[in-house]
Amino acid sequence: MKGPDTFETARLTAERLCPEHEPLIRTLYQDERVAATLGGVRTDAEVQRFIADSLRHWEEHGFGVWVFRERATGCFVGRAGIRRFQVEGAWENEILYALMPAFWGQGYATEIARALVEIAFECLGLADVVSFTLLTNVASRRVMEKAGLRYEREITHAGLPHVLYRRRAGE
Repeated sequence: MKGPDTFETARLTAERLCPEHEPLIRTLYQDERVAATLGGVRTDAEVQRFIADSLRHWEEHGFGVWVFRERATGCFVGRAGIRRFQVEGAWENEILYALMPAFWGQGYATEIARALVEIAFECLGLADVVSFTLLTNVASRRVMEKAGLRYEREITHAGLPHVLYRRRAGE
C-alpha cells in the first residue's frame, strides 16, 4: 500500500516531503521551542540526515513525512507523518508531528493527527498506530487522545521518560 503524495484537511494542505523542503524543516528543527520536545536543536547536517532518512522511508514503505501549510495563506505549519520506528526493541507504526510555535493551540496538530490515523487505517491498512511524547508534554498527549489514541504505558526514548499511546484499527 502507498500513502498519498498530497492531501487536504479542513484547513491544511499536505505534500510529501522532498529535498526542496529543507529550509522549512531547518526552521522547524532549529526553533528552540520546538526542539525542546524533540531532543534539542538540530544542526544543518542533522536536518539533512532527517530529510534523507525520510525520503528513504518513503521509498521503502510507501508512506512517511508530509509538510503542512495553511490552505488560506500557504504558510508553513509544520511536518507530520507515519513511519516505521523501533520503540523499545519492537517495530511500530508511529504517528509523528511537530508544528511551528505560531500554530500551537489552534487545533492544527489534532487535525493533522486525525488525518494521519485515517490514512494509516483506511489507505495503508495498518493494524495499529502509536505515538509518544515526553511525560510533561500535556498538549501533545491531548492531541493523541483527541485522535483516538489511548495511553498504554511509560517508555524510555532517547534516555528520557515518555508516554506511549496506541490505537488499533476498528477502535
